[in-house]
Amino acid sequence: MKHKNALLLIIVFLFICSLTISCNEKEDPIDGNQNISQKDIEVIVYPDQQLLTSKLLLSTTLTHRSFSHPQNTEAVARAESYLEQYTDCLAQFTMDWGAGNTNPAKNEYNFKYLDRSVERFQRLGRKIVLTLCRCPEWMRRNDPSKGVDAAPRVDMYEEFGHMSADIIRHYKKKGINIFAINVWSETRGYWSKELDRWFLEDYADLYNIVYDSIKNVDSQIMVGGPFMHIESSPKGRNMALWSGEISSTDRTALKAFIDRARRLDFFAIDRNLKENNDLYPYHNDTILRYTQFNETVHRQCRELLSAKFPDVPIWVVDNQCLKGHYPEDLDAAGLASMFRWHLLGGAGFVDKWQPEDEGHERTDPEQIAPEGMYTHTDSNGGAQPLPTLEVFKDYKSYFPAGTVIVKSTSSNEFVEPLASTEYLMLINKQSTPKSVTVKIAGNGSQTRIVELKRYEVKTLKY
Repeated sequence: MKHKNALLLIIVFLFICSLTISCNEKEDPIDGNQNISQKDIEVIVYPDQQLLTSKLLLSTTLTHRSFSHPQNTEAVARAESYLEQYTDCLAQFTMDWGAGNTNPAKNEYNFKYLDRSVERFQRLGRKIVLTLCRCPEWMRRNDPSKGVDAAPRVDMYEEFGHMSADIIRHYKKKGINIFAINVWSETRGYWSKELDRWFLEDYADLYNIVYDSIKNVDSQIMVGGPFMHIESSPKGRNMALWSGEISSTDRTALKAFIDRARRLDFFAIDRNLKENNDLYPYHNDTILRYTQFNETVHRQCRELLSAKFPDVPIWVVDNQCLKGHYPEDLDAAGLASMFRWHLLGGAGFVDKWQPEDEGHERTDPEQIAPEGMYTHTDSNGGAQPLPTLEVFKDYKSYFPAGTVIVKSTSSNEFVEPLASTEYLMLINKQSTPKSVTVKIAGNGSQTRIVELKRYEVKTLKY
C-alpha cells in the first residue's frame, strides 16, 4: 500500500510539473520554436522614405566607482576622452553614489564631492543632468525597510524643494549651467501595499514643489519625472511578460502622476531588458528578441501623455540591458538594439548606468557582462574600451541627435537595421555569424554583401 501511495504521489508530481512547463510556454509565446537560423537575409534601405529626425541624447550616470583613483592620470585621461567624444550628457545623483551627503543639516551644505563631478562635466563640455536623490537623513520618513532609500516626509517636501533650489543657486554662482533635473529616482519609498502599486499621487506633490522651486531660480532648466521603473505583467516570471507592454498597474500609477503634475518638461522612465527577479532560463540566441518592446513602451507612454502633455519628450533616464552571466558582446548588441528602438520610438534621451566597470568582477568576457563602457581606472593601464563603448561611439558618430532616419527593413528579426541618408547600422542579435545582402532602393538595384560576426554591431556608409 505504501508503495502504491508513493507511486501515486510521483505521478501527481510529474503531472503538475508538466502543467507548469506548459503554462510557462504559453506565457512566453515570443520565445517559441521559430526559424531563427534563416540563411538568406536581406536588408533593404529606402533613402527617400524619411521616418523621423532623431532627438536622442546619449548619457551615462557617474557613480562612486567613477574616477575613484585620480592618481592614475593616464587612465583618467582616457576615460574622460571617451565621455567627451561619445556622450551628449553626463548625470550625477545629488546625494550618495559619489556625491556624499550634500545637505547634512538644515541650511548646511557640503558640495565637495558633487562639485568634483559637476565641474568635470563642465570641463568636458557635456550637458549636466542632476538626479535629486537620495534625501538627507533629517528629511527621511521613518521606514526601516527602506533605509537610505526612504522618501522625504510629507512635512519636509518644502524643505526638499528649498534644498533643490539651493543646489541650483550654488552652481549658478559658479557660472555652471544645469541642463536638466530628475526629481527623485525609481519612485523609491513610494510603494503602497494598500493600492498594490506605486503611490504616485504622493510623489507628484513632491514633484510639483520641486518643479516650482527650481524654476524660480532658473526657468531654463528642464525638470521631469517620475523616474519610475517600467515593468510589464507582475504575474509573470519571464520576459514575455516582464519586458512586454506596460502593466495595467503601472499604467494606473503613471496616469495618477500625469493627472496630478502641474507642469512637465520631460517624462522620465526607467527600463531594463531583464529584471533581477526574472529567473527564467533564456537561451542566448533568443533573449535579445525582447528589445523590440521598447518601442511599444514609448507608444503607450505617448498615449498616456496625449491628453495633457502631448508634446513632452520621453526620456529613458536609466537603461540597462543585461548583467551577470552573459557574453559581453551579447550585452553590447542588446544595448545597441535597445538604443535603436528608443530612437525609433521618438525618445529624447537615454542614459546608461555607470561608465566604469568594476574591474575585479569581470573575469571572463564569455560569462560576465560588464556594467560599464570601459574598464576601471584602478591602474594606469585601466580605462580600456569595452564593447558597449563602441555602441556609444557608433550612435554619437553616425546617428547623433538631428540625424534624419530613413526606412529600412530586414527579412530576419535578429538582424536589425538602422539607416540614415548616409549610414547603415546592422545589429546581429545572435551567436551565429550572418551573411546579409544589403539593397539600396532606387539606386539602380545597388547591392552588397555584408558579413556579420556573432553579436556584431557594424556601421557602414552606403
